[in-house]
Amino acid sequence: MKSEILRAAVQNSPQSLLLPKGFVDAAVLLPVWQNQLLFTVRSADLAHHAAQISFPGGRFDNGETAEQAALREAWEEVGIEPSSVEILGHLNPTLSPFGYRVFPLLGQLWQEPILNPSPEEVSEVLWVPIEELLEAPAYSEERTVSRANQPPLDPQDAVRWGPSSFKRLVWHYPWRGYDIWGMTGNIVHDLLERIR
Repeated sequence: MKSEILRAAVQNSPQSLLLPKGFVDAAVLLPVWQNQLLFTVRSADLAHHAAQISFPGGRFDNGETAEQAALREAWEEVGIEPSSVEILGHLNPTLSPFGYRVFPLLGQLWQEPILNPSPEEVSEVLWVPIEELLEAPAYSEERTVSRANQPPLDPQDAVRWGPSSFKRLVWHYPWRGYDIWGMTGNIVHDLLERIR
């Protein structure tokens, strides 16, 4: 897949998404090297999304932009040198049911990365060909997310979904025995729909 296709996929401004009360900002990097996306399998010992497939990323440090946070987290989690990444653009931000407004950034790697995954955060690194994701038998499901022990929703969402739970569409992309799903699946879906 040519870099022009990837660049065109993120040329339009992303949709805006208000920060719900109680949520914090985070960013993820979608690293692309030779037409493959890098995913991590999160450590089974993590508090949130343990053993799930994700992109490198995390919450903003004070004063950081989405780009700075995504590049810093990719360096800390898997050892991607920030200077080796060209940020091509932003995908649509999304909400995590764990209280994060997440900004996904598509980044082209211009040299082969020498990865050094952090064992505290990452149990495995996956390089997934974008063409295989385009051909994957993707499906979506509507899931009800309990609001117990969750930050309060934006008042408009609370009216729409109720005070104790809300529904969200979750995409699944099966790939070689793995299930790329949840927030990561939704971000993948946004990217692939822009490429198609």
